Amino acid sequence: MFRLASRLLTPIIDRRDNNVPKDAASTRANILAAAVQILQRGGIEGFTLDAVAWRAGVVKGLILYHYASRGRLLRAAASQIATLRSAGIERALASGPGAGALDACWEELRRQAEDGTARAWLSLCAAGLIDRSARHAQFEEAAREAVIDGMTIALAAGVPLADAKDAYDALWLTLLEVTQKT
Repeated sequence: MFRLASRLLTPIIDRRDNNVPKDAASTRANILAAAVQILQRGGIEGFTLDAVAWRAGVVKGLILYHYASRGRLLRAAASQIATLRSAGIERALASGPGAGALDACWEELRRQAEDGTARAWLSLCAAGLIDRSARHAQFEEAAREAVIDGMTIALAAGVPLADAKDAYDALWLTLLEVTQKT
């Protein structure tokens, strides 16, 4: 007769070989980080669960286990992008007085354009996935005033008309795209 040792009936987890079940919170955070990166690289148009799964190094089923649907993951990533974007801008504006803060804000906006945060944010705004609650009710009016005031300052400062007109057109087109789905 064969006799099985009791130690063979228990699963062996060797912590040195990374053969340990992953923490659910870190897996969830890894999936969310991958979703944010996919949005930064390709906007909402390039956002698929397959792309997120590949980027996170998990199977698609694990994404659905943690987020239940593409829509929920997309909303969580949109919230994260909006929070990161706002925090970066607020940090830059609080970095110093006067023109120094404006320069820091410009650098933050430039950085966000380079890393894809701006693309992701605009894409999510256009899709209606960025929070447009009562807290943001005055956004469109404030943005319109900012465009007009900025152009007034540019023209009064002697910025060449062609450059000012190009900036004016670009700002209005962007504002229209962002506010179109509100």
